[in-house]
Amino acid sequence: MKSLKFSFEFTLTLLLLCVICEDSFGYINPSSGYILWQVLLGAIVGLLFFAKRIWFGVRAIFGKEKHSDSSSH
Repeated sequence: MKSLKFSFEFTLTLLLLCVICEDSFGYINPSSGYILWQVLLGAIVGLLFFAKRIWFGVRAIFGKEKHSDSSSH
């Protein structure tokens, strides 16, 4: 629990530092920008596949399953 609190405080401090700074003369290398876009798009695609897996799991639990039993005819 202590590490989670530290992580939250650290993240909050970084976000506040990003918002509070008046002028930032930072430079992002173009290749770094592409890496950031790749991470963002990869996270989005990963979340979509995860949501799809959860959706099919829920459908399998609550959905109607068709059984191929030849004796029912």
